[in-house]
Amino acid sequence: MDAGLAAVLGAAVGALGTGGAALLTGLLGRGQARTQLRAEHVRLLREPRRSAYVAFAQSFQEVQALHAEAFKSASAAAGTAEPDRSTLLDEADRLYARAGDKLYGEFQQRQSGVTVEGPPPLTAAAFTAENALLTFRGELHRLIRGLRRGPAADELERAAEDALLAVHPPLVRFLDVASGTLADDGLGA
Repeated sequence: MDAGLAAVLGAAVGALGTGGAALLTGLLGRGQARTQLRAEHVRLLREPRRSAYVAFAQSFQEVQALHAEAFKSASAAAGTAEPDRSTLLDEADRLYARAGDKLYGEFQQRQSGVTVEGPPPLTAAAFTAENALLTFRGELHRLIRGLRRGPAADELERAAEDALLAVHPPLVRFLDVASGTLADDGLGA
């Protein structure tokens, strides 16, 4: 083989090697850039989501606490004679109304924030928690109305207490899903 041909072949092999290396580097860089963009996207979503999740949980707990206080007052009224019974039921009604104001005001706004921020499993957990809270509210209403009508309310009190106890697990589930969502770093690992 003469020197000219060897030089041309050497240059061709070198060019192919350099081009192949550049192509391989470009493909690897593209994948790394995608991974970095995904991680940055998740990081940008994290703070608004965290704020929405925390606001929902705090509002939920405020509404739950007001309902629990109303239940406590109604339960105390069950074993009390007049005029203290009426005073306790008035307090239960007042707390129930305050809880309703928060539930249908601030809490609904927080629920909307969670729905917008997502993701869908977290939105579903929030609605499940809300349903448990609404079930307790309904049972509490039945208890207070039943106590207003007369003294026999054992069944109503048990139903309200069971509904109160059923509120906590869906909230814990919401918090678990929220924590998992916020822990996602976007790298898929």
